[in-house]
Amino acid sequence: MTESVSTAKIYLGSPFYNDQQRARVDQARALLEQNPTVVRVHFPFDQNFVDPDEKNPEIGGIRSMTWRLATYNNDLEGIVNATCGVFLYDMDNIDDGSAFEIGFIRALHKPVVLVPFTTDPNKDKVMNLMLAQGVTTIIDGNTELEQLARYDFNAVPAKPVTGYKII
Repeated sequence: MTESVSTAKIYLGSPFYNDQQRARVDQARALLEQNPTVVRVHFPFDQNFVDPDEKNPEIGGIRSMTWRLATYNNDLEGIVNATCGVFLYDMDNIDDGSAFEIGFIRALHKPVVLVPFTTDPNKDKVMNLMLAQGVTTIIDGNTELEQLARYDFNAVPAKPVTGYKII
């Protein structure tokens, strides 16, 4: 048996807007940090840019151009420096930012592991064609999340999206 070497640099993408999404990030990060093939996990909110000239940015949702440019560029830099993307995909609250990041990392010819979640086990499993065909591997977030601790991120074996209605 070959010993695993830590070489994978993971970009961990996820919406981060509610307590449930934040808890998923903590859980996924802990699993990835246990993985012997992972050397680093980059989560964009860990390097959150603060514009010192912004007044009450949490009020009204309008952010300064300085904040927007820095945040956008920091996120793209994290993707460029990663060897693989892992995306916690909230199927109940589709996030345009995550979809963009998945497309960007795939345009760089890097693999993507999609980890979809839903709070409704009876919900129809539906996924957009571009997302379903664009990812390298799917790991069900509700039933298979623990696989993040042992998945081979050095080889990134393919596991196409199945079981979803593709639209």
